[in-house]
Amino acid sequence: MIGIKKKDDAVSPVVGVMLMLVVTIVIAAMVSAFAGGLGSNQEKVPQASIVAKEVVIQGVRDTDSSAPPGGAYGEGFARPDQGETNAAPDIYVLFQHNGGDSLNLDRVEMHLSKLSEPQVGTLISRALTPQTGPNLVASQSTNGATIGDKSLISGFSQSWSKYLEKYPDKTSTVITPGDQFVLHADYGARDNNGRDEVAWLKEGGSYALPIREGDVLTYDLIDTASKKVITSGQIFVPEFTVATT
Repeated sequence: MIGIKKKDDAVSPVVGVMLMLVVTIVIAAMVSAFAGGLGSNQEKVPQASIVAKEVVIQGVRDTDSSAPPGGAYGEGFARPDQGETNAAPDIYVLFQHNGGDSLNLDRVEMHLSKLSEPQVGTLISRALTPQTGPNLVASQSTNGATIGDKSLISGFSQSWSKYLEKYPDKTSTVITPGDQFVLHADYGARDNNGRDEVAWLKEGGSYALPIREGDVLTYDLIDTASKKVITSGQIFVPEFTVATT
């Protein structure tokens, strides 16, 4: 009887290849699961369409727009002077949420600049403490500069204390599609050349951010958690009246 001799030489390579495939699949699954876990832990950046609709400027009064010794106050403009017994001006930008994710005003900040000087800007949020009035902070004023009494402003802006507020419901900070909110400005003034402007104070800065009538305010709405821009835009600052008496 002739014996049949079996050869197992091909078995080991096949098993080896299959083992390598299994290990590769397991590793790929682990990497995918790990990456998915990282993604789920990251803060989602809101996606929303926010548009500036209107710049409201009312009650600006500047009884002393003369330049202090050595030149005009601040960045080429005069100090505000509403008078300590007079109402502060009512100045704000009205924004509309046109669609997308809901926003919480406590979790966003707004970078402001102007088209004429894009290198100059300031960062505004509800975490910043606005001027209460009637006197302007010493670091951003000259002696005697005032912004008026906020408690004497009539209507929605009376005694406002946060730069960003839902409009007209101040009690909520959640903005959903169809809602509106405002960005308050600190004061208005007329410089020694007779040019009218509105201004936002700079946290820790020497001077405020002034924007003259006829210029364009530019803004970036930023998610504070990720520091990413939600939306950007610009709006024209209209001509307005400044009372001088």
